[in-house]
Amino acid sequence: MHPAVADVLEPVASAPKDLGPPAPPPEPRRRALRWVLIGGLTLLVLLGGVVGAAYAYDQNTDGRFLPGVRVADVDVEGQRPAEVIANVDARFRAEGSKQIPVTVAGAKAKASPSLEELGLRADTAAVVARAEADERSMGMVKRVRHRLLAKPVDRSYPVRFRLDPSRATAIMSKLAKDVDRKPEDARIDTSSGLVNIVPSVPGQALDQKVGESKLIELGERLANGEVPATDASAAAGVEVPVQTIQPKVSTFADVILIRTNENKLYHYENGALAKTYTVATGTAQYPTPKGRFQIVLKRFRPTWVNPDPGGWGASLPASIPPGPGNPLGTRALNLNSPGIRIHGTSNVASLGTAASHGCIRMSIPESEALFDRVEQGTPVIIIPGPGVPKPPPAPAAPSSTFNPIAPIDLEAG
Repeated sequence: MHPAVADVLEPVASAPKDLGPPAPPPEPRRRALRWVLIGGLTLLVLLGGVVGAAYAYDQNTDGRFLPGVRVADVDVEGQRPAEVIANVDARFRAEGSKQIPVTVAGAKAKASPSLEELGLRADTAAVVARAEADERSMGMVKRVRHRLLAKPVDRSYPVRFRLDPSRATAIMSKLAKDVDRKPEDARIDTSSGLVNIVPSVPGQALDQKVGESKLIELGERLANGEVPATDASAAAGVEVPVQTIQPKVSTFADVILIRTNENKLYHYENGALAKTYTVATGTAQYPTPKGRFQIVLKRFRPTWVNPDPGGWGASLPASIPPGPGNPLGTRALNLNSPGIRIHGTSNVASLGTAASHGCIRMSIPESEALFDRVEQGTPVIIIPGPGVPKPPPAPAAPSSTFNPIAPIDLEAG
């Protein structure tokens, strides 16, 4: 080490380690410290007073809405919740008196329900409660700042007026009673002894679902100020459409009328008489049933099956296949009456008389012609008609041997 450096460092290295307690600060420093403490305490007192004043102010204005709060599109600054609800309810009552004209397309039925009658209601209390909750969540400092500085919070709480759909349903149901009409099927009238086709009449029904939807939509728009009361659509109101209901039966392509007293079959096409046939019907012992029936089965070259093997058919075979001796001829139209058919017969001498076991006999050529002109489902109406039944011709001499080619008096099967 350089001697000069050693001379400098030596005094430091040899300095005593224990210097003793520090000397007390001079008087000016103590005075400054006192003033700092006094100022701090004063500031704390002042801040406490400000906080207390702010708290007191917030408590005093608690429950009144801040600047910039709007409920139902109305500025509610300084108002209490109860006042806001009362004001909205007053508007609610005023809107309730508005009426909506309701007409029915093509009908005289109409109504003019008011919004009150349609169950006008609003969720005012819930909306106001939400606005209150939002203010409380802001904290005291923010609320006081907005009030003292009149600084708007820019919060809007819409109140939506609504209608009760069940009220609209009730109104439409009442209108429907004056509008709805069931369709009437075409029908066959034989009160004159002949066939008269009474035309069908379409029905109609109020489209209640569409009417309810239109009524609720326009009513809520009116209640919420979306449509001025003077607007053309409000004045026109609601027109409810009417649906046309077509009848299930609008016409009869074919109808067969049988009058047993005169042994005639009348074939009608589209309501007009197309052909009249001479037929044989049931005897007094086996009468042809009266009433309304229909063709349920068309049989080409039918097989005859003995319908009463234990009775009048005991002496006859169990069945007779198609052919010249078949009692049903070459065509048979089964009716929905047990054992009753319209069929051909080779026993043409019986036509025009009451000679069968209940069936309706026709000549074979005419039965074939009718067979081709009518369809399954064709109505068959059997009535007594005018006159007195003509008795059957005298029976042929009895034979002990069954002849399948000879004309015989058999039906059914």
